[in-house]
Parts: sequence; C-alpha cells; structure tokens
Amino acid sequence: MPATSPTLKERRTLIPIVLALGLLSLLLHFYPFLSSNNPLGYDTGFYRRYVTQPYISFPNAEVPGLSDTLIPRLFLDSLRLLHIPTDILLYGSYVSFFVLLPILLFIWLRPHFGTRGAAIAGTLLALSPVQYVGFWYMLWKNALTLSLLLFAFISFERRWFAPLAALDVAIAFSHKTTAAIYLLTLAVLFLIHGKRRKEIFIHGLVTSLAFAAINATAFEGITRSTPVAVFLDWSEYLALSVPLFILALFSIPAFVAKKKKIPATFVAFGFVSILYPILQLPFHERIFIFSDIAIVILAAYGLDYLLSNLERKINGKRSYAFFIIICITIGILLGNLWNEMRERVPLQTDADISIIEDVGKQVPENAIILTTSSEAPWYEGWTQSHIAAPGMLYDMHNLEEWQEIWYATSTEKTIRLLNDFPDPLYISTLGEFKYLIGNRPKCVVDVSPNLLINKCGE
Repeated sequence: MPATSPTLKERRTLIPIVLALGLLSLLLHFYPFLSSNNPLGYDTGFYRRYVTQPYISFPNAEVPGLSDTLIPRLFLDSLRLLHIPTDILLYGSYVSFFVLLPILLFIWLRPHFGTRGAAIAGTLLALSPVQYVGFWYMLWKNALTLSLLLFAFISFERRWFAPLAALDVAIAFSHKTTAAIYLLTLAVLFLIHGKRRKEIFIHGLVTSLAFAAINATAFEGITRSTPVAVFLDWSEYLALSVPLFILALFSIPAFVAKKKKIPATFVAFGFVSILYPILQLPFHERIFIFSDIAIVILAAYGLDYLLSNLERKINGKRSYAFFIIICITIGILLGNLWNEMRERVPLQTDADISIIEDVGKQVPENAIILTTSSEAPWYEGWTQSHIAAPGMLYDMHNLEEWQEIWYATSTEKTIRLLNDFPDPLYISTLGEFKYLIGNRPKCVVDVSPNLLINKCGE
C-alpha cells in the first residue's frame, strides 16, 4: 500500500514538529557564523567563485568543484538573478539544505514509523556529528542532492511517478556520488520489491541514461585509479557514531516484534550505504554521510523501542537499565557534536580573507596568481584572477618539478618554472614565499607585502 498523505487535522499537529526540527538544525548550523563570516571548509572558495564570476552564459561557465554539474549551477544562477548578497546567497542556501534534511527524513519515515519515531530520527540527524563534519567541509552539491534523494524516497513511497521521474534526472545531473547511491538503491529495490519492478526499472533507466550522458568519461578515470575523497577515515567515523550504533542495536527487538513498518526504500538505501564503505568502493569516504543517515534511522528505531518500554514500566530493573542507556548514548552523542562544533575552526580568518581581497584589487584582470595549494580556494573565491597552485588549477607541473625548486640551492630551476606561466604572473601567499617558490630569484620583485610579480622573462 502506498504511504498516505496526512489529513488536515494531522497536518496541524505535525507543523510544530516540522518547525522544531527546522529550528534545531538552523541553530546548530548557524553557530559557526557567530565567530566568523566565513567559517566553512576547503571547497568554500570554489563555490564562491561561481557565485561572483561574471555571467557569460546560462548556466554560467564552469569552475573547479562545479564542473559539469548542471542542476547546482542552474540553481545558483537562478538565485543570482535575485541579486542576493554573495555570502547570504551561498551560505544561506547551504544552511537551508541542512534545515530541510531532518524535515524530509521525518516526512519520509512518519507513515511507516509513526510521528514520534520519525521525529526522533529527524532530531538525531540534526544532532549527528558526522553530518556536522560534512556541513563544515562545505559539501554544497552533496547537501543539495541529498535533499533531492530524500524527496525521491518520499515520492517513491507515495507513488508520485512524475515528480520522481523529474528527480531521477535532477539527481543524475547534480552529484556523481549521490547519483551512484541512488542507482544502487533502485537496483536493490528492483530485487526486493516484486510488485513495482516495472516502475522501478523505468526510474532506473531514466537515471542511468541521464547519468551516462554527463559522466561517460568518468568511468575511464575510475578504471585507471580508485578515487579517494577527503573526509573522515574509518576510525574517526566509528568514534563519532558509537552512541548511534548502540541505539541501533535495540532496533533488532523492535523489528522482531514487528511493531514498526519498514519502508522498502530504507531497506534498499540502508543496505547500499552501509555495504558500500565496507567494500571500500570508489569515494567510499564520502559515503559515510549516507551511511550515517541509515544508522540514524536504525538508532531512531532503537531509541523509540527503549522509550516505549520505559513508558510501559514492565520491569523495574530493565527500565532503569534502559534509562541509563538512553542517558549515556545521548550524552556521548551531544558531547561528540559539541566537540566537532568547537574544533572545526575556519581555515582562513576574516583578516586573511581581507588580505586576499586586497591582493585581488592589485592584480590586473586575467592575470595569474600563483599561491599555495591550501590557499588556492580562497584566492579563487575572493579574487577574479586565474589561480595556479602546485599541481592544480592553472598549473601543469608535476610534484617532482616543484620539489626540484623547493630543495634547490640555486634559482635557475625556479626561474624556468615561473617562466612556464603566461605573463604577467603574480605570486601571493599569506605565509613565507620560500615555502611556495623556494629560493626567491632577484627578478621576482615586490608589489606589496603579500604580493610579488615575476619579471624573470623580461
């Protein structure tokens, strides 16, 4: 039977829960902005560059990080048409996705799990340390497409064929990793959901064709080397998720008792998102974000089971044990979250970003600024120059070439490397220049304290 939509009376009772979930998530994800205007991670600059660069087409020209992802670019371009200030547009949209996620999870689970159980799941997702780490990394595309993914599960459960077909294409055109998880979920659904196999096949075909249309060359790269993502490793993920794992164990008796219905979409999604990192498939580090949602749902089942037993008071000692388990696990979860919120500090201070903006004003349009790899996204996002850094963006040199100049005792190799770049070449870093270009040639002259220009080719 398809999941039924709530009646008008039910909606009135659900609105406060939805608002509470949204407000809780908003407060948690607004917190880092209290101490910094730009508190988030490495990819921030790449997304900001897209928002600030001049229009030349619609969708606008690609930048690193957004590459061939059509839907995120169209989404940002549409917001730009509203003339919203840059930082409000970028950070506001990003925080909005994280406000939406626990609400969508609640809507997805409620018909099967009940209002209380679904509300617990939404709350645990908002409080998840793993999700907060993902937020801090500034995974904008991932957050957008994850919202689409949860909406797709809602659409499937409620048999909304047309919206789901649109979401098939949107997910495929938004984020490769999420699209891969969605396709695998549809494959498992096809195996376990005999009554709707024709419908599932159609959605899988639509998603596959859309995904292949823009990712045909990606498979060749994967066959040459397994992609690795920068995120939590296994030990960090497990340490942050221990309280959720403990609560998830209590979902087993809840399932055995058959007191809660299990959505087929969750069975398929949970199987894929948990097995994927165990098999260490490509980009499995980023899959922890999806695995966390599956574990959160199981933990919500377990926590709801514990609370139900406390309410019934069927056994004094058992009730005390359950109460202690709830207190300890929630306490550890909140402690882990608070620790991540305090430790995930800005990679660049507001003062550093002001210096980079000043550098951008001193550099002519279309010139190249050479900077460090760690600073490259910030120069990309807060200037309009072309950015080069060792091994990335506008640089075509390999690691060995850079190491030769870093460890050289003379400046000859440095001069040759710098002259490989088009003129004019500017060099800027917030740190010491020797860590970027080794021994500084005399023909590399000062422009300002944090900016040099290469005159060696004259």
